[in-house]
Amino acid sequence: MIIFKATKLLKMIICPNRHSSKVKKNGFTHYGKQNHKCKDCRRQFVLDNQHTIGDGLREVTRRLLSERISLRGICRVLGISIVWMLNFAVSIWAETSQDLDARQLYHLKGGQTLKILGFQADEMWSFVGTKQAKAWIWVGYDPLDPQVICFHIGGRGKDAAAALWTKIPARYRQYCTFATDYWEAYRSIIPPDRHVVGKAHTQNIEGIFATFRARVSRLVRRSLSFSRKWEKHEAAIGYFFWQFNLGGGVSQVMVPDVEPLANTHSLKNSTITSNTLLTWAFSLTSDIPPN
Repeated sequence: MIIFKATKLLKMIICPNRHSSKVKKNGFTHYGKQNHKCKDCRRQFVLDNQHTIGDGLREVTRRLLSERISLRGICRVLGISIVWMLNFAVSIWAETSQDLDARQLYHLKGGQTLKILGFQADEMWSFVGTKQAKAWIWVGYDPLDPQVICFHIGGRGKDAAAALWTKIPARYRQYCTFATDYWEAYRSIIPPDRHVVGKAHTQNIEGIFATFRARVSRLVRRSLSFSRKWEKHEAAIGYFFWQFNLGGGVSQVMVPDVEPLANTHSLKNSTITSNTLLTWAFSLTSDIPPN
């Protein structure tokens, strides 16, 4: 007589972190599910967990961080917890490039330097916690190749203006002009021979500020979606500027290494606008030798 011994076929359990099969049972969760623990990485997990957020939902969440919707609004739409949302947002904001991936100067064969002309600078009001805790966002902007070249968040005095100036690449500070409004702090940091003053010269950056306020709920003047901590406010704004630089822009204006613009055009001439600079730049590109 042949006796068959019945055996139970156990499902192969794989750790979702290390994909290791060295897994043991590790009690039960507070809602009665069997808990497991990986012997290699010591991660604990539950099989067929309905709370795990997949890569697809993570990508949607990441994209929503660049839209005008609050973190709690994202949670309501996607059905995720605010705790996970905060942790995920902080991890994404931390990926922001220090230079915002702003397109920098290039070089032609033979060592000729290319130059981008006519930057604009302005400050934008925001707040952290309460409207009394003002956080001014100082922005350096390139209107010819639309991008944020640098930013600084702080007060509205000369110290904040100087902090913005130091974040601008040295070659830009040396060769390019900067258009601002009449705020006195700019006069203390920008050399007079490269400083253009007047609202007529800052239309581009003021226009892009309207776009920023339409895209970032933290920047809306009357909003409940404000930042409660300074470091998170700075991280969220920096991430948006980084994504703005990565997602748009036109072809760069490239001209040969010539004398600074201040020696070519009179800065007192009120007709120096972005269109004038662009036309002048393209007129010089005819002298660039082919690669």
